[in-house]
Amino acid sequence: MKAPICNVCLKSDVLCSKCEEKLENEEITELDIKVSRVLKELSNEHGSLRDSEIVKAYDTENVVVIVTGPEDGAKVVGRKGEIVKKVADEVGKPIRVVEKVENDKDVINGLLSPGEIQSINTVFKPSGESQKIVVDEEFEDKINMTREDLEMIIQEITEEEYELAFE
Repeated sequence: MKAPICNVCLKSDVLCSKCEEKLENEEITELDIKVSRVLKELSNEHGSLRDSEIVKAYDTENVVVIVTGPEDGAKVVGRKGEIVKKVADEVGKPIRVVEKVENDKDVINGLLSPGEIQSINTVFKPSGESQKIVVDEEFEDKINMTREDLEMIIQEITEEEYELAFE
């Protein structure tokens, strides 16, 4: 399993100096460590996790977002959601799994579920251009994340600035 921390730290209760430095430099968080270790432990029961990649975990007010490598989302969710339910029990919040893929629209749709993108528009501002994602307003209360959290996570994953609008 590939994780934000090394294999030695995945199996240990303490961090090596390199992973400790990553934590101090805020390249990783305590949540990244916890989620990675829980999934590593679950990989003993669920072989599909052994060749999966965990990129990052984000903590929002209502949900934890786990970003996986391409095609690893289903492995982390597990059959009938059994793996992700166990992770949710460990972290104390519902989990949303999204794959880090090349197509920003796929990443964004994964985060917005059950909502869907109606359009992505280029907005021209004096400071430069940005992208505006329009989602049907009926989904605003069903997404479980604030607009600010969504915009921050989308920007972190895609490395592009997006503005979210529910219309």
